[in-house]
Amino acid sequence: MIEIERLSKRYGDTVVVDEVSMVIEEGTVAVVVGTSGAGKSTLLRMINRLIEPSSGRVLIDGQDTMAIPEDELRHRIGYVIQGYGLFPHRTVADNIATVPRLLGWDRKRIAARVEELLDLYQLDPAEFAGKYPHELSGGQQQRVGVARALAARPALLLMDEPFGALDPVIRAKAQDDLLAIQRRLGTTIVLVTHDMEEAFHLGDRIAVMDQARLLQYASPAELLMRPAEEFVERLVGTAERPFRLLSLARVQDALEPGTAEGEALSASTNLREALSRLIWSGREVLPVADAGGTVIGRVSVDRILRFGRSSA
Repeated sequence: MIEIERLSKRYGDTVVVDEVSMVIEEGTVAVVVGTSGAGKSTLLRMINRLIEPSSGRVLIDGQDTMAIPEDELRHRIGYVIQGYGLFPHRTVADNIATVPRLLGWDRKRIAARVEELLDLYQLDPAEFAGKYPHELSGGQQQRVGVARALAARPALLLMDEPFGALDPVIRAKAQDDLLAIQRRLGTTIVLVTHDMEEAFHLGDRIAVMDQARLLQYASPAELLMRPAEEFVERLVGTAERPFRLLSLARVQDALEPGTAEGEALSASTNLREALSRLIWSGREVLPVADAGGTVIGRVSVDRILRFGRSSA
């Protein structure tokens, strides 16, 4: 668990982060959003002490980070930035091995961990371990950057605009990959973004910042239904609220008895994606299947739209 208590940063008379307090539960994803200059990245960097706070404190599993030597702290926390920060003259394997080597892991253990992470990210070790960053696509570089941050098995991963340089299709895949791996490993993640769609897709809780202050820290549904201030409401977007609410619900929430023609939707698909699939397929109804592929019902355009109106 990460506890941030009245954390502040000042540069002379300028307040960059103003007494921010929040608790990030173990194994969850907390997303920090806000306009440029709101203090998002500064807040993130104070967690691993790349920036020293002016006041307040950060506790990781009850331990004050100021009591942990800086190198030890940063070895315990994964950190991913936009552009991934890969060393251009090191191979993929050497990039991933950076922190384990600093920690003194033996060569056999390092090699096993590199192979494990490449397999986890569906990058064939035989093909990718010896490549250099410039030989990778943007999406592949992003995967290697996250793999390097996870190499020493950190309990906490900090991510600062990690998907900003990716095109929309690769970005969506990278987000889904991150969620799948986070659920598998149970890693706690704090991620900074300016993209509200990304925040709603990834965040268990979302922290909204403006002018150095934390305005609201809540679940996506609570932000949509009960924005604390006018700025939060504007950022969330009242006109898009029904569609954002659809992205928080799953097909199983709008399931109807019966079946239908067409390719089955997974019961875990969010309703916004399901609506898009229905429209693009030109169908009013599609079958729904469980994780094993067994059809368990159907979902319709009408049912999804009624669900969205009732939720809003």
